[in-house]
Amino acid sequence: MKEIVQETLSQYFKKMREPQYSELSLALSEEDMSRKWCSFVTLYLNGEVHGSAGNIKEIAPTLAQDIYLNTLEALTKDKRFKPLTLAEAESLKFRLDIIEERKVISEAEMKSLDPVKFGVIAIKRDYDKLAVILPNISPKILTGSDFIEILKNKLSEKKFDEKEYIIYWISTISETNY
Repeated sequence: MKEIVQETLSQYFKKMREPQYSELSLALSEEDMSRKWCSFVTLYLNGEVHGSAGNIKEIAPTLAQDIYLNTLEALTKDKRFKPLTLAEAESLKFRLDIIEERKVISEAEMKSLDPVKFGVIAIKRDYDKLAVILPNISPKILTGSDFIEILKNKLSEKKFDEKEYIIYWISTISETNY
């Protein structure tokens, strides 16, 4: 499925505009083209995150379209980062995560997770805030307890109050170009 990210990025920088999904030349199986799942695309420049986008629910008609849309969103709509130059685009790397499973859990269950195998999603009950930590995303996350500090930072909270959030564990299939 990483071919979708590669082709979307290639077409974007070749044409200097967002390509239409129909313009991509993809050699995917019928199953891959019709499967409905959700994905996250993380872009890296010089080893640092330079954009990310994803869904926690199946929104696009197919997984392939979800990956295409998330690639464009990570590239063009993540306002934390300035647009890339063509020279920077050549050294752009990515990670694609396809959510395999997700399940609502408690904070205590989150603290017992293995962060190499599992990530977490925290959604504020009023849907005002959301944070995602993908599995095996950082060597600084050694135990499930380490999720708390990262969630506090991502959610701009002084403390993480489980009663305010719906917490999911997630497992993903990851593909990269590095």
